[in-house]
Amino acid sequence: MAEGRKTSIILLVLLIALMVVNHVGVIIYLAAGLEPLPLFEFLYTFGFLCGVVWFLKAESGRSAAARAYCPGVTIGIGWLFLLPYHLLKSRGVRGLIPLFALLGTYLALQTLEVIVDVTVTHAMK
Repeated sequence: MAEGRKTSIILLVLLIALMVVNHVGVIIYLAAGLEPLPLFEFLYTFGFLCGVVWFLKAESGRSAAARAYCPGVTIGIGWLFLLPYHLLKSRGVRGLIPLFALLGTYLALQTLEVIVDVTVTHAMK
């Protein structure tokens, strides 16, 4: 396995771990009947965008899309479009696997968060 690909997989796992930690934290806040702190959301957003930038830097040898002039601004504005484009351009259809892993993890955690929120809200009534 190439070193760049190994780094990409590690960064993908770290992005998923960041999502899990954030959503578990939000679920704990909701279960306690509290509103999550704004700092909590800020750190998650900042960490996720930094993770996407590091992922694209690790992939910079595969496509010109990863070599942005200012990665922070580029990712902050267009990561939702740039990441799928880069993965499809550099890996073809196989590039959708990490994208679906991120999307599936996010949707599963959002569903769990909604279930806990509805359960806690219903239990308080």
